[in-house]
Amino acid sequence: MEAISVILMSIGLILAPVVGFFYPAWRQSQGRDLSERQVYGIRALGIGILLLMYILTQIIRLVSN
Repeated sequence: MEAISVILMSIGLILAPVVGFFYPAWRQSQGRDLSERQVYGIRALGIGILLLMYILTQIIRLVSN
């Protein structure tokens, strides 16, 4: 179970900056500008993914005990 927790946190740590930083930059390079509200929403989604992974790892940890 610890391995699953580590994998989930690793996925979260990788996805948070990809979604929060690189996706808006990629959209702008495609010529599709985002509004400031959309950029904040996407960055919040990146943080939310990380928080969700943390919550899942804590639930796994409680269940395995």
